[in-house]
Amino acid sequence: MSTLDVLKLTPLSTHMMTALQAQYQVHDHGHLVDPSILARVSVMIGTSEMKVDAKLLATYPKVRMVCVVGESFEHIDLEALRAKNITLTYTPDAALEDMADLVMGLTLGVIRKISEAHRFVRNADWVDGAFPMTRQVTGARMGFIGHKPLIQEIAKRAQGFRAVMSYFDPLEDQAFSKATGIRWVPQLMDLVQELDVLVLCAQNEHGMGQIINAQVIDALGVNAYVINVGKADILDQSALLKALQMKKLAGAGIDVFEDEPRVGADWRNLSNVVLTPHIASSTEGAQKAMALMALGHLETFKKQSEGAAQSL
Repeated sequence: MSTLDVLKLTPLSTHMMTALQAQYQVHDHGHLVDPSILARVSVMIGTSEMKVDAKLLATYPKVRMVCVVGESFEHIDLEALRAKNITLTYTPDAALEDMADLVMGLTLGVIRKISEAHRFVRNADWVDGAFPMTRQVTGARMGFIGHKPLIQEIAKRAQGFRAVMSYFDPLEDQAFSKATGIRWVPQLMDLVQELDVLVLCAQNEHGMGQIINAQVIDALGVNAYVINVGKADILDQSALLKALQMKKLAGAGIDVFEDEPRVGADWRNLSNVVLTPHIASSTEGAQKAMALMALGHLETFKKQSEGAAQSL
């Protein structure tokens, strides 16, 4: 077994743990019993929820790599890593198909009111009358903001619904528009004013900030829906919640939240939303793909470390 000491910061899939423990010395940050491990750990590993900052790195002075088994690294202090010349790896685009599937599932779920219809039958309300009419999904005007590879996967599925698609980005990407058939819109407000469904799928796009604010949400209008499977911080969730409560929006499908896993009662009590517990990439296939990619990063790091040691 390799003498490479790996520190696990968050729970990992069974597939990932089995492979890790077969090849490396794996330690759990929350259950360390041997203080000498602090000086031996050279790799930190965890999901996109892992938090790494300067204080944690000071506790493990020999760390040279942070390996994220996930699509984003928003909780990693990049400046702290740069200061110590620590390599960061992650597993982008391993779960694009599954994420795109969930986008369409949330879109269908909230527009066709599938969850409400399920409860309607389960509660025997059907005996008292028909379920209310819902809106048509086919032909919907869909707009996208965020990670282009994910947008492209969603577009493949949305084409089956004859969706009319557009996307916002400060800079035009003609190759992307040509490859996907998605129209570029240079101004965010112009995009949202023409939509039935706004899909947010940002991952590690930098400099976006909280661009979906109260003004943008108001501009969407009472017949529009918001779907978010990307980062929570580009969306003012308080403004979205208020708009949904006041029926200024038709509904929303949300997979990511500001303070996960705590989701407030105000959200849980809404009838015009479909809420999922950050499961866009939670499929066996996606987890295996991310594990294989992360293991490849670890193997590369191990070989580089061994090569550096031999050259001394």
